[in-house]
Amino acid sequence: ELSFAASRIREGDLDSRLDENTRTSEIREVNMGFNRMARELAKVEEDRAVMLAGISHDLRTPLARLRLEAEMSVVDEEAMRNMASDIEQLDAIIDKFMDYARPGDTTMRPIPLAQLIDREAAAFRDPTQIRITSRVAIDLTVMADETELGRVFLNLFENARRYGRGTDNGVADVTVAYARTGPWVIVSVRDRGPGVAPEKLSHLTTPFFRGDAARTAATGAGLGLAIVEKAMQRMGGTLELANAPDGGLVAHIRLKRAP
Repeated sequence: ELSFAASRIREGDLDSRLDENTRTSEIREVNMGFNRMARELAKVEEDRAVMLAGISHDLRTPLARLRLEAEMSVVDEEAMRNMASDIEQLDAIIDKFMDYARPGDTTMRPIPLAQLIDREAAAFRDPTQIRITSRVAIDLTVMADETELGRVFLNLFENARRYGRGTDNGVADVTVAYARTGPWVIVSVRDRGPGVAPEKLSHLTTPFFRGDAARTAATGAGLGLAIVEKAMQRMGGTLELANAPDGGLVAHIRLKRAP
């Protein structure tokens, strides 16, 4: 029972509790200590969510004022565009922090996968930066939380746009494919960029890690793939990252097929 409860805690179920009325005093003390730990972890998680929500609100208010003041008072058009771009970047970074720290509640239901992928791909409208080709069957459905799964593909596409561009044309060519394996669906999101050094692959989902020195100049929060991994864990799936044999990074996400 202790092992099972510890596993539930590890998976994010902070309401897991053990019986404190057992006859054996040693087991009773262990259970009471475990329950105390679980309550304290739940309180920490609650405080963190409240704190991050407050930070998000408190930062966005002055950012909105800064943007308005820049648009009204800055005469130089280029300077105004640069200031607006910096403010948008700060706002996007706040979004990334909030996504990563979001509570783990999910609503699992059958999701038409091709439709969701097309919707998220439509957000990337500039063909000089990224081109996305989906080969997912129109009738394929998976069990997932629609918001979480949308966040998964949004971050995978954004990661490819930033780091998966080809050296010949500067465009990130992304292909989405799938395979059925028993009760699972394996979806592959692959770019044709330079890939990542093999020894760094396991670190790509570490918050704030970037795969090479050139990426330290990137304008992101370094949380995209960490958000993907966390979202997949919430939905009972997995994320695996690898270099494609003929070049580029490929992300394999495993989802349950809908009945």
